[in-house]
Amino acid sequence: MNRLKIAAAAAALALSTVVAGATEATDLLSKFYEVADTRPFDPAKLAEFYADDMVDHNGRPGQNAKQAAVGTFTALAAGAPDSRHELGMVEPIGDDKVLIYWRYKGTNTDGLFGADANGNAFDIAGFEVYRVEDGKIQEFWHVEELAALGAQLAATK
Repeated sequence: MNRLKIAAAAAALALSTVVAGATEATDLLSKFYEVADTRPFDPAKLAEFYADDMVDHNGRPGQNAKQAAVGTFTALAAGAPDSRHELGMVEPIGDDKVLIYWRYKGTNTDGLFGADANGNAFDIAGFEVYRVEDGKIQEFWHVEELAALGAQLAATK
């Protein structure tokens, strides 16, 4: 009977550790998107969320993933100052990963990713999985509707 109690206590402790880690990771990512969408945009504040050696599993080989990620969010804020992420799903995966589904909406008022500043509205979706370690984003995987974004930015009115 004592072994059963010890095993149950150990399982409860392990589960509480996973839940605590998942909660910390989901809270961190929710704050991350708040900072990413705050205007005026502060690249240094966003950079604090990333580990210096962060890995972007969908990034370009040889690029610094942290600098590239901050650069992308900087370009988004500059090209579409009204742009915002609407988080539709923030789900923990285990104790250190978070799955996020978002919609990203805004208006191309200042030239987004080389497109002319034509006032086109855009609305795309994406999925991301982040791995958090020691309170920092350590790894991330992502898929965005970039073809849809390009078509919406290039559309003529």
